[in-house]
Amino acid sequence: MVEIEITVQLSTPLLLGEQKRGAVAETLNFLPGTMLRGALGKLLARRCRHSPDGHRDCDFARVFCAAIQPRFGPCYPALSGFSAPFPATARQCKHYPGFRSEDEEAHGIHSALIPLLSFEEVSRVQQVDVYKSYCTAETNGRVCHANLEPVPGFYELVGRGYWQPRPPVMRLSRTAINRRRRVAAEELLYTLELLSEQMAGPPAPSGESLPVPTRLRGRVWAADENQAELLQGLLSQLTQLGGDTSGGLGVVGITAEPRHSVLPTDPPDAAQQLVTAATGLDFRVQAPAGSLTQRLARFNAALLEALQAYHGYRPPAGRLYFTVGCISEVIWPNDGLPTVLLPEHFAGARRIRCFSQPRRLSGFSGATGLMRTPQLAIGRGSVFVYCLDDANAEAVSAMLAVLQAAEDDGLGRDRERGYGLVQICSPFHLEVIPK
Repeated sequence: MVEIEITVQLSTPLLLGEQKRGAVAETLNFLPGTMLRGALGKLLARRCRHSPDGHRDCDFARVFCAAIQPRFGPCYPALSGFSAPFPATARQCKHYPGFRSEDEEAHGIHSALIPLLSFEEVSRVQQVDVYKSYCTAETNGRVCHANLEPVPGFYELVGRGYWQPRPPVMRLSRTAINRRRRVAAEELLYTLELLSEQMAGPPAPSGESLPVPTRLRGRVWAADENQAELLQGLLSQLTQLGGDTSGGLGVVGITAEPRHSVLPTDPPDAAQQLVTAATGLDFRVQAPAGSLTQRLARFNAALLEALQAYHGYRPPAGRLYFTVGCISEVIWPNDGLPTVLLPEHFAGARRIRCFSQPRRLSGFSGATGLMRTPQLAIGRGSVFVYCLDDANAEAVSAMLAVLQAAEDDGLGRDRERGYGLVQICSPFHLEVIPK
């Protein structure tokens, strides 16, 4: 498929309705792929004015009635690159949260996956000390000992450090007017939560964070070059998104460009290199930076180092571990029933650990105007760990093919609506020391 990079820049506050709690209509802090897809479908349907089943030779049919429909990924807040949701294993100090690069007093953010996984693997065969699940940063010569908490939101790599893009949420209160009396009606005061059109940027060398326009960045995957060219022109014509657009909210500017960077590819002997590395417990491989092979090798090397730190423990040879991280929600039914877990066996490996965050998906269908059937899904940020016990050439080659297809095409159902995006062995799991 052809990848298109999407940048949504806010000109006015944006209402991305999630749910209503009492008199407050809450907003999401990102643009779901299904909302972007629905906005484009609404624009095209209004232009061609065909009945829902009468689209034939029009732009709507070329996009939404094609044999292979485009996939609309979610757009997350970002400065210039692309951000990702924090994995469920990300932890920060309860009293001093945040990255140290953003706040000198912060105790940092790290991933607890590798330390926790190594502790669990070793504790199965020998007696070990209890896993330390508290903040070990030192303040005035004393260990903090505060609880570690999950990290909400998103992270982005800016320069050599991480940064949390956080568009502020503002509130706008309104009231309904009684049509007969023309005065404010009782019990009809309501409040809208809105994403601000400006957010704080990364800290400058002086330590001050200057405001920058709020940008939401994501990707759309077209079936071919013709569909990609059509989508680029159509997406840039969207000028309003979200709710309450009649009140002046949701004015945006959208830029759609084809991907310029070249994706790193695996070497021809990737499977054999990984087999040799797993057998000899030496994960120094020759692979392009960022490729699937390199990420697998780096993750297994970090895990091996953590396992070898336990006195008397000998890691078994011939094993390969990998993680499947959910970049968006994943709809994965099990024998037709909703589930919040990926399968026990995937790519020939067995599931040994899961950090699942359940999500309930709902919303309205723009085509029918009716409420969609609510369904259970695996939430973004969920992490699943798998182990391939017998790393032979055939098994590893098949595993690499399945994992690469999962990253390229996604997993589960409704992938055209932005669900099913996953990443194998996210580099953030290597951040075991708070940064």
